[in-house]
Amino acid sequence: MSTISTKHLKPIAKLILICLLGGAVMFSFFGCGKKEEENDVTKYKVDYCGQKDSYSNAEDAYPAGEQVELYYPFIATDTDYSFTLDDGPVKWDYEDGKGFVIRFTMPEHDVTLKCTHKNSMIYEPPTEQRDVLLLDSYRSTTGASDDGGYDEISLYSYDDSQVMLHVYHQEGDAEETEVKYLVPYEVVDRCYEIIKQHKLREWKTLKDPVSLDGTKLVLKFKDDDLYVRVTSDKMPRDGEKAFSEIEALLKSYIKDEYLFKG
Repeated sequence: MSTISTKHLKPIAKLILICLLGGAVMFSFFGCGKKEEENDVTKYKVDYCGQKDSYSNAEDAYPAGEQVELYYPFIATDTDYSFTLDDGPVKWDYEDGKGFVIRFTMPEHDVTLKCTHKNSMIYEPPTEQRDVLLLDSYRSTTGASDDGGYDEISLYSYDDSQVMLHVYHQEGDAEETEVKYLVPYEVVDRCYEIIKQHKLREWKTLKDPVSLDGTKLVLKFKDDDLYVRVTSDKMPRDGEKAFSEIEALLKSYIKDEYLFKG
């Protein structure tokens, strides 16, 4: 291969050649470097709070703007779960075969994804606050010929050993009546055992629920700072049994010896 000699070139020609060779060298360094920088996408990390292995499809980092979809398949039936992204709400849903599905758009900074869970069947009674609704059982008829009446029984906090049981009844055009009973706290524990036995918290994810004709049944119970509400409009095929068992249990405490006289 021949080489270029500058021995016999005029000074101006030498200068032009040196500039051309220098430019080629500079392009080889800086031109390629710019191209690599353009192809290098910045990714931001996700801190899973030590629970990365609990998620399916989880990566350590994502580029800003990417739609992240994660699966949390390990779900216990007696446990409530919640998810937060940087201590704020994050969109999540439940899908059969995948469990909880968490979706978010990756922001232009590192984030922290946190899953918290709590045994949902352990009720912690209030120690100071009274008159907090703990559980409510409601029944009414919905047929065309009914009189619009209803029966309702509610449990309210009172102290560590007793709860207040309110019994409401309304029929026809008559005014609602209310009778109060101060009953042992054990009734709350027994109600939550029935709730656990019939897996009422799972009713919100039923795929093929049924509804009850002619009667409206509603059960509402306290779950930490929130309430869970299930109805006979969306229940499993044997769901009426759960309503009936709790209603019968509550009625068994309607006794003269518990009548509240305060």
